[in-house]
Amino acid sequence: MPYFHRVDAPRVLSMGLVALDVLCIAQEPERTSFRAGGTAGNVAAILGALGWPATLAGPAEESPAYELMLNDLTRCGVEYREMHRAAVPVIIEELEHYARHSFAFDCPACGKALPRYHRTYHGDASSWVRDDIHTDVFFADRLSDEILELAQSARRSNAFIVYEPSDPSDAPWAPAMLALADMVKYSDERADRLSWLSDGDHLEIRTKGAAGLQWRWARHKIHQWQSMASIHVSNVVDTCGAGDWLTSGILIGLLERGDTRATWSGVTAMEQVLRRAQQLAAWSCGYAGARGALYESGPAVARAIVQHLETSVMPDPLPESNAGFSCAACPMTS
Repeated sequence: MPYFHRVDAPRVLSMGLVALDVLCIAQEPERTSFRAGGTAGNVAAILGALGWPATLAGPAEESPAYELMLNDLTRCGVEYREMHRAAVPVIIEELEHYARHSFAFDCPACGKALPRYHRTYHGDASSWVRDDIHTDVFFADRLSDEILELAQSARRSNAFIVYEPSDPSDAPWAPAMLALADMVKYSDERADRLSWLSDGDHLEIRTKGAAGLQWRWARHKIHQWQSMASIHVSNVVDTCGAGDWLTSGILIGLLERGDTRATWSGVTAMEQVLRRAQQLAAWSCGYAGARGALYESGPAVARAIVQHLETSVMPDPLPESNAGFSCAACPMTS
């Protein structure tokens, strides 16, 4: 079972890429795992399983994909809010030997195109913002009119705003979101495609894969890039989702003190937060799938890593759905 909500744990509302991940492992062709996914989905599920009151908003429909995603989120302690009626995106991760993975967007059984992410322009945000959003952390990795409106509402409630840009088509909303953000995290390999990235007083984190990461935080007078090496992983199974674990670890390290304005100051204090988050992300690479660690080791072990607990912790893996389907595009029970 997932953790009960921790006393005084920050509340998080996550929006953006929400999907059903279908994990297929070459060494285990008889096993198929169905898990909530997408960056926004993974961050909500990780934090929810580790004890944060987590809400995820996204598409909803009457389909096996939606039910499988919803069931997994429930096991992780996440409340799901329907933002609009639409097909839930389905992403197939095919994991091969030597930690190589690829993504498929067509059903391997029938060949049909799987549902993909589509930005919405006329959702139900207006009904959410009659009063300010009551959340401590607002996370988004995709932007739209509705998402920006909710981010602005969360800011009025003094929430900590996190933006993970990855899609160049966020451009129309990006300047406004960057002005709201307390933390902006993106990968080095995508930075060149995000021409609208701009400096600000937010915590800025630029991940560089095996080369580690760089960070700076103008709000705390740290204007120059600070570099941190990566953590060596002796047995890498799958790097998918490591960035989502890193984000979750950073938020836990920064905000579980009960101060959502993140008054951490000084390079040493911030590097301690980042290092523990890196350790959590490195640990996640030893498991198959973006959040495989939750289903093989469990939240308690993840907690011990991010909090740097010295005592040994018994594994408490979450259950998951492994029911087979003959077709992922129009799922029918096999």
